[in-house]
Amino acid sequence: MISNSCGSSHLKGIAACIVWLILMLAIPSEIQSQHIHHHEDDCLPACAVHRLQGRSSIGIYIQDDRLHDYDVKFYGIDLEVNPAGTFLMGEVTVLAEVVADSLRYFVLELTQELTVDAVLWNDIDLAWQHSQQVVEIDLAHFVQSGELLEIVVQYQGTPQPQGFFSGIQSASNSFGDRVLWTLSEPHNARQWFPCKQVLSDKADSVHITVTTPQGYMAASNGLLVHTQQLAGNRIRYHWKTWYPIAYYLISIAVSNYQEFNFYAPMAGTADSVFVQNFIYNHPGVLEGLQESLLRTRDFMHLFSQKWGQYPFASEKYGHAQAPMGGGMEHQTLSTMGSFGFDITAHELAHHWFGNHVTCATWSDIWINEGFASYGEYLAREFLVGPEAARSWMSFAHNNIKSQPGGSVYVPPYDLGDIWRIFNGRLSYRKGAAILHQLRFELNDDALFFQVMEDFQQHFAHSVATGDDFRHTLETNTGKNWEWFFDQWYYGEGYPTYELQWWHQQGVLYIKSAQTASAAFPQFFKGTLEFRIVADGQEQIIRFFQDEPLQVFELAVEGEITEIVFDPGSFKLMYYTLSDSTGLVGPSETDIVIYPNPSRGRFLLDIPFAWQGGRYHIASILGNEVMNGGLFAETTELDLSLLPDGMYVLWLISPKGESFSTKLLKRP
Repeated sequence: MISNSCGSSHLKGIAACIVWLILMLAIPSEIQSQHIHHHEDDCLPACAVHRLQGRSSIGIYIQDDRLHDYDVKFYGIDLEVNPAGTFLMGEVTVLAEVVADSLRYFVLELTQELTVDAVLWNDIDLAWQHSQQVVEIDLAHFVQSGELLEIVVQYQGTPQPQGFFSGIQSASNSFGDRVLWTLSEPHNARQWFPCKQVLSDKADSVHITVTTPQGYMAASNGLLVHTQQLAGNRIRYHWKTWYPIAYYLISIAVSNYQEFNFYAPMAGTADSVFVQNFIYNHPGVLEGLQESLLRTRDFMHLFSQKWGQYPFASEKYGHAQAPMGGGMEHQTLSTMGSFGFDITAHELAHHWFGNHVTCATWSDIWINEGFASYGEYLAREFLVGPEAARSWMSFAHNNIKSQPGGSVYVPPYDLGDIWRIFNGRLSYRKGAAILHQLRFELNDDALFFQVMEDFQQHFAHSVATGDDFRHTLETNTGKNWEWFFDQWYYGEGYPTYELQWWHQQGVLYIKSAQTASAAFPQFFKGTLEFRIVADGQEQIIRFFQDEPLQVFELAVEGEITEIVFDPGSFKLMYYTLSDSTGLVGPSETDIVIYPNPSRGRFLLDIPFAWQGGRYHIASILGNEVMNGGLFAETTELDLSLLPDGMYVLWLISPKGESFSTKLLKRP
């Protein structure tokens, strides 16, 4: 893990890795964290934010290397629950293949709030220890690489919810009915079942059996294959999923539900996806939500058109209602606190980005949250209209620019802060904004969406990093996009453009001077787009700026009546745009050279209109001795290696205006 993190060429300096290593030494096996997810408000609810500081097991990231000694093939989860509380009892079967050379101790994560009653292998009791949220199981002998293990853990207990998302919770809805639901992202699956919490190890299949009192329905991943009436006024629900699934996407939801089901069409095929909804069973609830739920049909068709077919089509998609804020994209069954347009689109979008292709590390949470957030934008763009989409992106841009720094990529030394991982401004909104900007740079929607679909195919039912997406982009375009990711994914902040234009003798000049809001990058390369109206004729022009200060030229006949920068509202930035046509050149008071005389170093201050021009220095006999560009408000002229005497400084503005004065280099 250390070598992988510090080996990245995009951490921008050894210092980042050194800081991370120091933190890892200071916290050898645990990192504190907690999670708020997919909240629809402008920011995450401050009232829910609290630092646990070691007083709770919630969110602690287990770093036991032995978790990598085996590959999970199957979870069989068999639980008995009552939504009146979080007490549960049951057993979990874990089928795993040994990948280490040999294995004596098999470890699983499980909260200390759950009591292990027994651990079995082939019906033989095994010795075990349960401490520090790890169950260490003694296999009694070494098991060799390639062999399969089928471990059964029997357990019970009452996990205590201590946060907004804490593995398993029970609460009353607005009608007084109890609801029990799980939410395991990022490290809280162990709050309700023994498991391996490693993103790259998806279980090949999962069976979930939930026994609950009559009057409740239990919803889960995959397909409901069987229900069974039991003695004691109980009912058992058997769910099965055969798709690979990350540990945090396994879920249950239990309440007094009613079902509302329909089929959603996919693009390019006659097949439809079964959509199974578990909604509170009270008069008026379904009627109030039906229109929102049916929007899923449009979302399904759109996303399958843009990104490829729904990845879990042979099972289902669906929703389970719960009294929570926002939603969570549990595989094939999103848990939902509300059904607004954006959040319903977001959670379905996750089934491509997050569930089908999952972030390989929490540093790359962009693969999940940035892409799903862009799904909100696309739903507005193609299903509502351009103004609704523009409004979404404008809000996102303003939120991002509310602070000057922060990268979309989460540096490893920040992974102890769960709020940094699931940062609404960076992981969600800036993550979506840089996809929008990449779409603008490509300037080819067919290519942009083909890249996203190919990414789905290349990493199907697996995990990927931001660099993996870049490699897919580079394969499809035949171009190097490292500069873009260095700026927007690994870098921080956004640019500010100071734009000035003038029209002279049939030529349009546009000067762009750029500054950045954060220390890295100091400059954002990229395309500039303008809409120009001259003599009633409109045209769109694009320039690529690869220096902080540049002047662009374009032949334009007729009178220019309008120039609009970034007419499609793609770019994340601030800017000013001014017309300097007809402005006269500077007087002697506009240009300042000091000190003059000097022993060799002169400072030249120029107005903005002259930035982008050039300077020339000649001896008193007219021989040029030095020249260069005027790229800033202040330029240093170093004559220290030249003989003492008089020199002539000649300036040329981007408009071709000139200015000259004398420089005296004294002994």
